[in-house]
Amino acid sequence: MPEVSDVHVDSALTNVSVQYGRNEFLSNLLFPVVPVAKQSDKYFVLDEEREGLRQSDDRRAAGAEALEADFGASTDTYFCEDHALQAIVADEERANADPAIQADIDKVEFLSGKILLNKEIALASALSSGVSNSQTVSNKWDDYTNGDPVGDVSASIQKVIDAVQAVPNVLVIDYSVYLALKDHPDLVDRVQFQSGGEASVVTREALAQVFGLERVLIGRSFKNTAARGQTASVSAVWSDTAYVAYVPERPGLRRLALGYTFAWTNGGAATEGRMVEQWRNDARRGDQVRVSFYYDQKLVAAGAACKMADVLT
Repeated sequence: MPEVSDVHVDSALTNVSVQYGRNEFLSNLLFPVVPVAKQSDKYFVLDEEREGLRQSDDRRAAGAEALEADFGASTDTYFCEDHALQAIVADEERANADPAIQADIDKVEFLSGKILLNKEIALASALSSGVSNSQTVSNKWDDYTNGDPVGDVSASIQKVIDAVQAVPNVLVIDYSVYLALKDHPDLVDRVQFQSGGEASVVTREALAQVFGLERVLIGRSFKNTAARGQTASVSAVWSDTAYVAYVPERPGLRRLALGYTFAWTNGGAATEGRMVEQWRNDARRGDQVRVSFYYDQKLVAAGAACKMADVLT
């Protein structure tokens, strides 16, 4: 291990582009990032008994005290675990790179991509097992005769409203589900000829409009589940499960959210808890590069989403 004094936190590489390779990640869009100063701490869960929705007598007689009203609060905790990987940039590799800094960027993007893929897989798993509402899709969405995606999404929206008294604003689907939806006759009929007589394409924006949502998030990330050295076995992270969810525009106190990503900004880490460190490894004749993400991806309100499993045949 290197001495602490030998390790350099590289600000430029810490802030390098996050468009990592072939994958596009949804984790920070579904669970907005909350930068925190401490690696572990508590946060408040407010008004679980929905006192704010209870009708109260607010009439006050002259000279009398107003009746009191307040909400309850409980606490939960987070712990930003360190998720880190490292690689060597050999002197030979650096000497042959054009430009030389590209060798560092390639390693940072590769390592970051692997860490963020783990984060995306963990998020999909947490939603699948942790969301408390579900809607059965009787007829699959790629069944263009019987499938009813609009009805299924509407039913899911109502379940979230019943659970948390907030209207969902996001639909989460895999790209394979989007490909099926964009050709579904019910959706094509609803969006065609909306633009001055020209036939319209069923874009994600058009889908959001038809479903009465603000955004449609489309997963485009993939995982290889084969053992190292074996033939790759690649599948979509989000598979054919869809969710409607309430996601706030930004984190805030007293604001409902499906989940948050608590990110520890310790010692020069970027807003999302990302840090890149470098040190010389003379034994391997190269520079060691380590990428770290300190975060806790926390499902805060299990009722703020509804799961629709197996939406495709």
